[in-house]
Amino acid sequence: MVRMWKPELETLPREKLEQRQLKLFRQQMHYVMEESPFYRRKFAGICPGDIKTMDDVRRLPFTTKQELLQSQQEHPPFGDFACIRPNQATRVFQTSGTTGVPLRVPLTKKDWFENFHDQFSYYLYGYGINSDDIAFFPFIYGLFVAWWGMQATMEAHEVTIVPGGGQTSENRLRGIIDWGATVVCGTPTYIIYLGELAQKIGIDLPGSKVRIVVTAGEPGAQVPATKSVVEKLWGAKNYDDIGSTEISNFGFECVTQKGTHMIESMFLPESLDLETGNHAGQGEIGQLVLSNLCCESVPLLRYKTGDLVRFDYGQCECGRTFLRMDGGVLGRADDMFHFGGVNIFPSAIENFIRSIPEFSTEYRLVIPPAGTGEKLLIQVEPATNDMSVESMQSAVGRFIDDVVYNVRITPRVEVVNPGSLTRFEGKAKRIVRL
Repeated sequence: MVRMWKPELETLPREKLEQRQLKLFRQQMHYVMEESPFYRRKFAGICPGDIKTMDDVRRLPFTTKQELLQSQQEHPPFGDFACIRPNQATRVFQTSGTTGVPLRVPLTKKDWFENFHDQFSYYLYGYGINSDDIAFFPFIYGLFVAWWGMQATMEAHEVTIVPGGGQTSENRLRGIIDWGATVVCGTPTYIIYLGELAQKIGIDLPGSKVRIVVTAGEPGAQVPATKSVVEKLWGAKNYDDIGSTEISNFGFECVTQKGTHMIESMFLPESLDLETGNHAGQGEIGQLVLSNLCCESVPLLRYKTGDLVRFDYGQCECGRTFLRMDGGVLGRADDMFHFGGVNIFPSAIENFIRSIPEFSTEYRLVIPPAGTGEKLLIQVEPATNDMSVESMQSAVGRFIDDVVYNVRITPRVEVVNPGSLTRFEGKAKRIVRL
């Protein structure tokens, strides 16, 4: 059954939706120019009233993560792009700092209790989660935004919450069964690990009460083979949750599972061609640029997320007119790599690997230095300890054929010992650059 959080907004015709976005964008632009020294400098000489069309928006300068990091280094703790004083923060989060320095993000009481609630309510209604559900969260909370907002919103909608932190994976699985959990959240990598572990220790997840698995943090729910693996291991529907610490959560999958909806009532999304920087048309891959239209703490305008997306503006079967990201987030611009004359998305390799039953779900991509003449190395594991040499040779041959035909490169495939590749509880790191 289709349920909508705000059907009057989720079904707006495209023209009226864009009119609303432009109005909110002008208001937000006026606000940041008043409250943020960073944006006063960036938009110097530009009047918010001059922004009358989407083309006007596209002429404005971008905001980048590097600029935000520099701002925080020069104006600690939150940088001069923030629109609030430090003592106005009700919650603080920070990014993982994969580039070396984490980005701190403060949230006011309004952002945490109203705007986050609004955003995640779209998710809950999209997935079909309601007050009859029991949600299990199998991880320890920290400074990462992770599942804080989802849990808080579930609590507000009277969903029962079972915390799963401070436990072994085995005990988390037993807790899921003992508490009768109907919803479980996690990264695709850890959810798959739990599913495989359940099989090893004799826990019947497909026979449990779990009906919904929400995954976030990595491409997964929109990678066909990965979604299939999750749904078979758990006997439940796997739904996509997309967001980031600095821009917050902006994309959810509906019950039709035909792409990930953007919350266009609260964000203005753009997709830019990777080579020209021009607007990417429907069905074309581009880099996602987002403007947060409702945040009051750190509202980012024209923020380059680094996410690669493919927009679909057609009305969904669920009735929503919010645009969909076909395939969700396809990958990261910094994860995509150029090799052998082609652009390669790790999620595409993942899809081929997880389509082959003789392989385990783990893998590693080893990218050799440019100009060495070496092939891309893909490390895979047998799915079981007793896999025959003949079966693995056949599987490797089929996999290489898939990659050659679809990606247009010929990789070198190394079969490593079962269980030797690293398993991750959080975001997986499967790409190694030599």
